[in-house]
Amino acid sequence: QNMIKAIVSDFSRVILFPKDPSYEGSLNSLHKEKSQTSDYNPLEHFELNTDLLDFYKSQKEKVSLHIFTTDSIQDDPAFKPFLEPIFTKIFSALKMGLSKKDPESYSLIAKDLGLDPSDIIYIDDALENIEAAKIAGLKTILHLGNMQTSQQTSEHLAI
Repeated sequence: QNMIKAIVSDFSRVILFPKDPSYEGSLNSLHKEKSQTSDYNPLEHFELNTDLLDFYKSQKEKVSLHIFTTDSIQDDPAFKPFLEPIFTKIFSALKMGLSKKDPESYSLIAKDLGLDPSDIIYIDDALENIEAAKIAGLKTILHLGNMQTSQQTSEHLAI
C-alpha cells in the first residue's frame, strides 16, 4: 500500500464559493464579470471555505498541499493570504493547456510533483474530474461537504 504524500484540491466550489448560494454558474465567469468594476472586492462576492482550509493546514506536517483549478480566479491578490501559507503549488488547467476531464492532466501533475499518482489524493466536486484522476491512478474524493471530505482524507492518510 502506497503512502499518501500529497493532497491536490480543486478550488471552485471546494475551497471557494459564491456568497450568493443561488448562483450556479462558473466562479471564474462571475469573477471576470465583477472585476470589470473599479470598486471590485472579491471577498464581497466569494467566500473561502475556512473550515476546509483549516483542515488542509492541519495536514501540512504529513503531506504537501496543492491546488488544481480550471482557470485563474485563485490568482486574485485577495485570496493570496489565505492560500500561500497552505499550498505549495497551484496548477491551472488553462495555463497548462489541459482539461480537468483528461486523465493526462493528473499524470502530468504527479510527474511535476515527482510522485507516483497513487501517492496523491485528489479532491474535487465534479464527478467527471474525479473519474479522470482515478483513471490516472490518483486516490480520489468527491467533495460533498467538509465533514465527509476531511473524514475520507483522514482515512486515506491513516493507511
